[in-house]
Formats: sequence, C-alpha cells, structure tokens
Amino acid sequence: MTVEEFINEIIRVFKKAGIECPEAEAAQLACHVLSCARSWLYSHKDDEVDDKVLLASAALINERCKGRPLQYVLGTADFCGGTLAVDERVLIPRPETEELVELAVKELSEPVSDSACTAGIAEARKVLGLGPAPYVLDLCTGSGAIAAAVVKELQRSKVVATELSPKAFMLARVNLRPFENVKVLRGDLFEALGSLEEEERKFDAVLTNPPYIPSAEVDRLEKHVKDYEPRMALDGGADGLDIVRRIIADVPKYLKPSGLFLMEIGDDQGAEVLSMALESGAFRQAFIVKDLQGRDRILKARSL
Repeated sequence: MTVEEFINEIIRVFKKAGIECPEAEAAQLACHVLSCARSWLYSHKDDEVDDKVLLASAALINERCKGRPLQYVLGTADFCGGTLAVDERVLIPRPETEELVELAVKELSEPVSDSACTAGIAEARKVLGLGPAPYVLDLCTGSGAIAAAVVKELQRSKVVATELSPKAFMLARVNLRPFENVKVLRGDLFEALGSLEEEERKFDAVLTNPPYIPSAEVDRLEKHVKDYEPRMALDGGADGLDIVRRIIADVPKYLKPSGLFLMEIGDDQGAEVLSMALESGAFRQAFIVKDLQGRDRILKARSL
C-alpha cells in the first residue's frame, strides 16, 4: 500500500465513523505513525508503507473510530506552535486558549507606561536582545500549555504553574520539565503558592483557563468531550462561575501594581464576569476581549 492509498483508506474509515474532519485527522495520524511532516506525505505519496506501520496504525484508527479524541489517541496536542503530551488526565488545549497566550505575550512585551522614557528603554532592550522578563502565574495549568507557550515566547520570563489535580500535575511536570525557569506547584488555586517566599507571590501577570462550564451542561457536551476529558477541568459549578468568583476575589493580592490579569471564560459569561471584576474595586481597568469568532472569551484587567 502506498502512502496515498494509506491516507485515503484512513479517510474512508473516518468518514464511515462520522468523524467531523476526516481528511485533516487522517493526515495527522499518518504523520504520527510515519514520523514525518505533512509536506512529506505529498512528496512521497507513491512510497510503500511498511507492514509494521500498517499494523500499528490499525489500533490507533480503531481507538479514534470509537470516539476517543485524536489527541489522546496520539498522545500529543499542538499548541502555539509547540507539542504537548496529553491524555485523559488533562483537558485538550483549545485554539481559544492560544488567543489568551497571544494577548498575554503582546501585553507583556509592551511597557505599561506610555511615557517616552519607558517606551525608549523597552525598545532599547528589544534591540539588544534582552526582551521583557515578566514573572507570570499560570493558574489551573492542566497540561502546562499556557506556561510552556509563554516561556517559549518570552524566553527571559519566569513562570509558576499551579494545578490541583494530582494526575494533571504529574503530566504538567513532564511537559514543563524542559524549562528551567518554570516552577510547577500542586494545590488549590493560590493556596499552591504557600511554599514560595512572600516576595515570590507577587506577579506581573496572572493567566488562567479555569473550569467554567455549568454542571448541568457538562453531560450535554459532545461525546468526545464529556466521555473522555476530565470533568474536573470542565465543571465550574451550578452556573459555571464557582472557580471564576474565587479567582477574581483573590487575584488582586497576587498582582504587582498595574499587573495583568487574563482569564478565559464562557462565551455567555462576559457581562456577569465583567460586573464581578468592576464591582470588586480591585482593578483600575477591566473589559471583555472577544475571540476570533466574535464571542466573549477573555476577561482582561489591570490591578490598581
């Protein structure tokens, strides 16, 4: 069987199983088992596929057809240009969370002050290759996706990532082990910071993608989400805002003056979450950022 025939067979099986994007997933699976880039598939479409590869891919194809998400089947997920180890212990990173990272990197790369002096210093540091060196907290890190992406983009940054789930914590440690300037702590939100010195508990930015789906809606999610992804990472309580409320109440204590706070939210939660932030009186500015689909997605705030 040639590479082209191999891919077409996977597409046929995936279509029969009702998989939404069979062509894209077939190419991704083929790249995985052939250990190649996607461009290689098309430049070597007439190459023969080894029987051992065909045998190994059969088990993966079968798992995917049963409904298990492709990322869990392959054991990896792409996020912000990198690759993370993932399995049922952690939520699969979403494109919406990539938007949070992009916003964080943009905000942390620019001076908060509008003064020409500050801007000039920032530009000089950029020219010299120094770049920003923010101290960042990633709450509810899960797979470590946000922390890994931030430290890759802002290489002089220092990141603390926290996670309550012991299973997710172990996987986050695996994904973040390559980064010397990332510390992974286990605990419930800010309680995880208890092992740090007092001066280490003030951050330039706090970033988080907490559970925010109402409990009653979790069981109505698509099968590949509700049956495989960890409920702990999805379920935000009766109205989806249990964890969100706690974070908004406590985060000002852990931000430096004018510190950045970015939190991913549900697309129908913008007005209520913004009201919480404004009514707290702890932020000098707060507003909702829409995602690329035009939906409310991120609370952005600056501390006093």
